Amino acid sequence: MLLVLFVACWLQVWTGVAGYTAGAPVGRCGDMTPGHNVTSQTSPSPYTIKVSNTTFSTNQTIKVMIQGPVYIGLLLQARSGSNPIAVGTWGTPPSNTQHLACSGNSQSAITHSNINIKNNETTYTWIPPDSVNSAFITATVVTNKTTFWINLKSETLNRGGGNNAAADPKVAVTPVLFLMLMSTVFQSFIDAPSTTSR
Repeated sequence: MLLVLFVACWLQVWTGVAGYTAGAPVGRCGDMTPGHNVTSQTSPSPYTIKVSNTTFSTNQTIKVMIQGPVYIGLLLQARSGSNPIAVGTWGTPPSNTQHLACSGNSQSAITHSNINIKNNETTYTWIPPDSVNSAFITATVVTNKTTFWINLKSETLNRGGGNNAAADPKVAVTPVLFLMLMSTVFQSFIDAPSTTSR
């Protein structure tokens, strides 16, 4: 009997500390709250979301890192505007994390797969879709059951314009343009005052 009580108490404590130890459930995709029955932190977050590039093109990979103290849990998505729908896909999840099927897409989010420590070196890879021209990375980061921050956001990511002709103009030298240039140079020699000494 004592053994049963001990195990029950241990499980309760473990659940209280760890929350969803095997990752966030799909039901948390929308509001991205952990569902620990605890209010999120209101103090400034010690975490920031860093991205490898603030411009993107379709199928280009963007490296994403969560900078700050070590953490055990997370829910990571990309979104566009105020729409709470995950956009794009995530590449192969790093160790101790896994894909989560938000918005009907099996690779549209990342969550933890256990409560092993993740840190600044843990790198996630986002792959933009065709359907958006701007996006941001958003995350919930969990230190423990009672300490977590929600709605963290990266810088805005914007679709790049490819080769921007206005930024890097190039003039094609056609035969007609070449003749016009040579004519101008020749005429300048004719019109120049003579410098022959007497």
